Amino acid sequence: MTLLLVGVLCLGIASIIGGATGFGTALIATPVMLMVGFDVREVVFVNLVAGLVTRVNVAYQLWSQINWCRVALLGGGSLPGAWLGAVTLSLLPEQYLKPAAGALVMLCGIAMALPVRTVSPRQPSAVAQALTGGVGGYLGTTTSLNGPPPVLLLMRARLPPLAFIADLAGYFIVANVIALGTLFIRDEITVSMVWPRLPVFVIAALVGNLTGLSIARRITPGMFRSAVIVLVIASGAVTLVVG
Repeated sequence: MTLLLVGVLCLGIASIIGGATGFGTALIATPVMLMVGFDVREVVFVNLVAGLVTRVNVAYQLWSQINWCRVALLGGGSLPGAWLGAVTLSLLPEQYLKPAAGALVMLCGIAMALPVRTVSPRQPSAVAQALTGGVGGYLGTTTSLNGPPPVLLLMRARLPPLAFIADLAGYFIVANVIALGTLFIRDEITVSMVWPRLPVFVIAALVGNLTGLSIARRITPGMFRSAVIVLVIASGAVTLVVG
């Protein structure tokens, strides 16, 4: 029961941050849940389900802001990456996988902080979007950290905060469904992951996400960008150290 309460608190707080920035729930929740004793496979599953449920709500609220062409390229590109990640999950020991994921996340955060030549929104190429989706899909099934690659791409594209959050919501819906389906086909999901803890985790994530989304409507683009960069680098560092 104590482990469940800690997990709920962790996921709820992480979902507030995720709601305010458009991502980050798994980035915050994953290292903490691993540190307090949850199994990596359950953490991946819980974060993917929580991310799917909360992003459906965000997509509904920001429907008019979503660029569906970009979502299709990012989400479709995640399919081969998700399958390769699921294969990796069954072959590579956790002690190697988690530090590698943390290092990659930190590199994404550092790349976000680098200067961008233009301050106006610009459309990334179709190839860049598909490849980014592939990397995100791979990280999704191995660590549930499928956010940093598309976040880096969209941050470099200089999207307004609400458009950024809307596109990420669409991407997470597609990518998380693909990741969960891949894990199910490969028998990586067990009954103990679904019941009785999953419904409690999902409720905590929904409440936190609604709170965070209300915050997102009030922050400036500069504050938003700084918060995203700090969040990515910090969470990558924690994942690297815990792993």
